[in-house]
Amino acid sequence: MNFSYREIGLIASLAVTLLVFGNYFLGFFANIDAATSGQNGSSDLIRLVILVVILEVIIHSFLAILYVEQLRDERDQLIQRMAYRNSYWFLIVSLWFVVVQLLAIGSDGWFGVDYLALFTTSYGLAHLLLLLFVLAEVINFITQLYYYRKGI
Repeated sequence: MNFSYREIGLIASLAVTLLVFGNYFLGFFANIDAATSGQNGSSDLIRLVILVVILEVIIHSFLAILYVEQLRDERDQLIQRMAYRNSYWFLIVSLWFVVVQLLAIGSDGWFGVDYLALFTTSYGLAHLLLLLFVLAEVINFITQLYYYRKGI
């Protein structure tokens, strides 16, 4: 397949996001009770974000050397707006879902007691919200890739 500069940048950003955050969240959610006890400090999240930034800078610098960046036109702006709209709607719906789940905790919520630590500790809730933000970003990347391939 023949990919443009923007598509390769989106694929690289998607890969970095999925690999780094995916590995972190798999480890966190695999053992929720121990993870929400606060044994992992916030320094893990800071290191994670710094790692993502460093990887993104390296990859996009390398891509800028290999490819000549094309000018942005109306199509690129429209694709970007549509992708942000989709990720925005996902984020809003999932945040409302979290709020309703927090209100339903008195009756063990929808997920039962197993995931109660995720919603009742600030550390677990912060990770859940971070996961939703990362998923919204992944939806943004995938939507842009879809519209660059399919067209508008």
